[in-house]
Amino acid sequence: MKKNELILASSLVAIGIATRLLFNELGLWNFNAVTASAMFAGAFIASARMRYIIPLVTMFLTDAVLGFYYAPSMAVNYGALLIAVMAGTVYATKPSLLKYFIAFLGSSVSFFVITNFGAWMFQTMEPQLYPMTLDGLMTAYAAAIPFYQNSVASNLLFSAVMFGGFELAKVYLPKETAVAR
Repeated sequence: MKKNELILASSLVAIGIATRLLFNELGLWNFNAVTASAMFAGAFIASARMRYIIPLVTMFLTDAVLGFYYAPSMAVNYGALLIAVMAGTVYATKPSLLKYFIAFLGSSVSFFVITNFGAWMFQTMEPQLYPMTLDGLMTAYAAAIPFYQNSVASNLLFSAVMFGGFELAKVYLPKETAVAR
């Protein structure tokens, strides 16, 4: 791994950690740069292994501070972030504004669908908040909409800054300082 790429990977982890901890402290649940960082890593980190490690390390370190929770739910949440990495990788095959929006929306929607299904499936509270029926699942999704709004807003903000900033850097910085796959 090149020095520039290691700096980029470390920066993505740091940004994800800082935003998740800060906005959780402010009560803005699911407003953070973790998914955007995962998508950006998928697009611009050359090492396939490192691309996937970035969101996992970010989540693990922040969960160590915020508190670990039921392992199956954690696995679902961590796994859902890996889809954002894949979306970034697809974007990088032939970058365009359309592919960016598809990657952004795909990451946001898949994270919502997968993590809320996992939250419904692996409920640990007694009594369960949602019955294990289709109606219960739909109620769980409906209850998660405020969190989804924060997630979409933060994914749009942070991914636009990251991807837009990178595109500007490619134009305005000398070729040897830009990191690209």
